Amino acid sequence: MSENLRGKASVAFSLSLPGSSSGDAATLEGHTRDMRATGLSLVVPRLRIGGEEIVAADRQLRVVLELPSGPLEMEVAPVRYEPLEAEGGYLIGVRITEISDSDCVRFVKYLRALR
Repeated sequence: MSENLRGKASVAFSLSLPGSSSGDAATLEGHTRDMRATGLSLVVPRLRIGGEEIVAADRQLRVVLELPSGPLEMEVAPVRYEPLEAEGGYLIGVRITEISDSDCVRFVKYLRALR
C-alpha cells in the first residue's frame, strides 16, 4: 500500500481483542479521526476491554471499520495514545499489521475517494 494515501474522516468502528467473544462487553465502539494506508487514529471512550488494557505492549487489536461499502476488518497494533481533554476519551494511534487482500483494495479505494 502507498504510505502517502491518507485522509481525515470520522468512520465508526468496533474494536476487540483477537479471539475474544463478540459480546458487547468484549468490544469498544468509537470513530476514526485520521486514516492512512499504514495506520489509523482511533477515538475511544476508555483504554480497557473488560479487564484488558488495549494499549499494552505487544497488544494486537481487531478493528472493524463501518465503511459505506460495508464492514472492513483489520488487525492493528497500538503505537501511542493520549487523553482527549476537550471531548473526553482517548486518541490511539495504531499501525495496521494484518488486512486481507480484498479489504486492502476496498480500504485504498476509500482513502483515494477522501482526497
